[in-house]
Amino acid sequence: MDASIVSALIGAVAVGGTALGTVLGGWVQARGGQAQAKAAQQAAQIAAEAAHHQALYDRRWSLLAAYLRAASECMEAADQLYTTDSLPEARQRWHAFTLAHAEAELAAPAAILVPIHSLRKAVGRMYWTAQHSAPAERALEELRKRARQGEAAAVRAKEVIERLWEVSEHVPPAQRESSPEYIDAEQALEDLPSFASQQAALLLNRTNQQWEAASRDREAEKENHQLARQELVSAARNAFGTDRF
Repeated sequence: MDASIVSALIGAVAVGGTALGTVLGGWVQARGGQAQAKAAQQAAQIAAEAAHHQALYDRRWSLLAAYLRAASECMEAADQLYTTDSLPEARQRWHAFTLAHAEAELAAPAAILVPIHSLRKAVGRMYWTAQHSAPAERALEELRKRARQGEAAAVRAKEVIERLWEVSEHVPPAQRESSPEYIDAEQALEDLPSFASQQAALLLNRTNQQWEAASRDREAEKENHQLARQELVSAARNAFGTDRF
C-alpha cells in the first residue's frame, strides 16, 4: 500500500478515536449526572419523611403529656370537692380533660388507645363519685369543726347524729324516720344556727356503713387513677421507644 495512504488511514483512526472518546466521556458524565440527581431526590424525600415523622412524634408526645397533666388536674379538682365547695372549678377541669382526651385519642398510635381510654374511665369515676359523696363529707366536716370549737349546739348535734348512724344499721328503712334517734338528730340539726337544711338532710340520710363505703370508694378511685396512669406511661414509653435508651 502506498505510504501516503497508510499515513492518511492512521490519521483518520486517530481523529476518530479522539471523537469517540469524547462521545463516550460525555455519555458517562450524563449518566453520572442523572444518578446524582436521582440520589439527591431520594435524599430529599428521605429527609422530608424523617421531618414528617419527627413532627408527628413531637405532636403525639406533646398531646399525651397534656392529657396526663389534664388528668392529674381533674383528679385534684375532684378530690378538692371533699373539703371545699368548688364544683365550678371541678367542672372546668373535667371539660378540659375531655378535650385533652379527644386530642390524644385522635393522635395516639393504636398501641396506646386502650390505656388512654382506661385513664379516662378512672378519672371519670373519681369525678362522678366526688360529686355524689363530697357534699355530705363537707357537711360532716363543718359539723365536726364547730363541735371542736366548743359550740354547744354543734356538740349536741354531732352526738345525736352519730347515735343515729349506729342504730340505723339495725332499723328497717321504712321505720328509720319515725325512730327516736332520727327525730332527735333532726331537731338537733334544726337548732344548729347557719346549718343549711340540705346539709342536715345529707347527714340524716347516712349510716356508718355508707360513710365507710364512701371513704373506700374515694381511696379506690385515686388508686385506680394511679394504676391507669402508670399503664399509659408504660405503654407510651414502649410505643415511642423511650424505654430503649
